[in-house]
Amino acid sequence: MTEASWHYQDGDKPAGPVSAAVIREKIRGGYIRRGTLLWKEGSPDWVSAEQTEFAQDTDSALNNPYASSTSGSVYEPDLQRSLKPVSAVPAWTIALAPLALIPLAFLPFTGFVGFAVYVSLSIWDRNQIKESGREPSMAFLWTILLGALGAPIYLFLRAARTDRQWAYAVVSIVTLVIFFAAVFYKTMP
Repeated sequence: MTEASWHYQDGDKPAGPVSAAVIREKIRGGYIRRGTLLWKEGSPDWVSAEQTEFAQDTDSALNNPYASSTSGSVYEPDLQRSLKPVSAVPAWTIALAPLALIPLAFLPFTGFVGFAVYVSLSIWDRNQIKESGREPSMAFLWTILLGALGAPIYLFLRAARTDRQWAYAVVSIVTLVIFFAAVFYKTMP
C-alpha cells in the first residue's frame, strides 16, 4: 500500500503532492505552521495543520498554541479558481518610468510631473489587481508618499502579494540608479 500524498499551502498557492515525511520536515523547519492548510488525497476539504495527524507528533510545533500562525496570503481553493492572472504591464511601466522621465528631468516642475506619473501608474496597477479578483493592498501608498523612491518598495510588496515576480522590483532600482546618474552627469560643470 502506498503512502497518502499530501498537499500544503505555499503562500497563496497549493504545493504538492508530497509524502508525510516531507510534511513533518517542513513542520520541524517552521515552513508549515499553525494555520497552514493541508489536504490529504481522498479527504473532502483542506484543514488547518493543527487539525491533522501531524499535531499528534509530540515534538510538533503544531502542539504549541502560542506558536505563530501563517501570515500573508492564505490559500483558499474555491477563491483560487475564480482569480484571473494579474497583468504585469503596469508593474513594468512603473519599473521603467525613470527612463522615460530622463528627458524631462531639467524642465521646470518636473518633480510634480514625475510624482503624478507614479501616482497614476500605481492607481492603474491597483485597479488591475482588483480586476483580477484579488484584494489589493495599500502598498501603492509608498509611491504616493515617496514618488519614484517608493516604487521599488511598492513593486516588492506587489510581487509578494500577487505573482512572486521580483524582476520588475529589481529593474525599478536599476532604472532609478540610471535616472539619478543621468541627472548627476548633466548637472556636472
